[in-house]
Amino acid sequence: MKRYTIVGLAFAVLLFTLIHPVLAQIPVATPAQTTPAARTVTLDDDGKTITLKVDETFLLKLGEGYDWNISIDDQSVISREVNVLVVRGAQGIYRAHIPGNATLTAVGDPACRKAVPPCAAPSRLFRLYVVVSGAPTATPKAPAFEALYAIGVLLAAFLLVRRR
Repeated sequence: MKRYTIVGLAFAVLLFTLIHPVLAQIPVATPAQTTPAARTVTLDDDGKTITLKVDETFLLKLGEGYDWNISIDDQSVISREVNVLVVRGAQGIYRAHIPGNATLTAVGDPACRKAVPPCAAPSRLFRLYVVVSGAPTATPKAPAFEALYAIGVLLAAFLLVRRR
């Protein structure tokens, strides 16, 4: 019985030693909904070029006067964050993913076109050129597999000692 107690205590100490550093290295995830956009792009930025680093964001806020249809020529460079609520008059938060160039184009039809009778006001074209620089940031991975492997080996050793 004394041998089981010693092996059990050694197992517990070793398990704690292995698990503690693993838990300390697990990154805390921040939901995209709480990440504020670094900058706001408005109609005043029409035809301009903005520079972002990988993982930076911007809020596209073109207003409520038009019904906007947004397109991006290379969504591997930048794309809209999904499931993120934005303020009224904004068309979304966009995130830079990889280094490269992309063009965001927005065509706005006047809101009065949906009225009866519809108005004859022209549509509005908005273009934004985005240059993304910087290497993607590597997320440190917790050595969970190594810890689980060590725990499995210790558990197997404990069971072998217990049988004898």
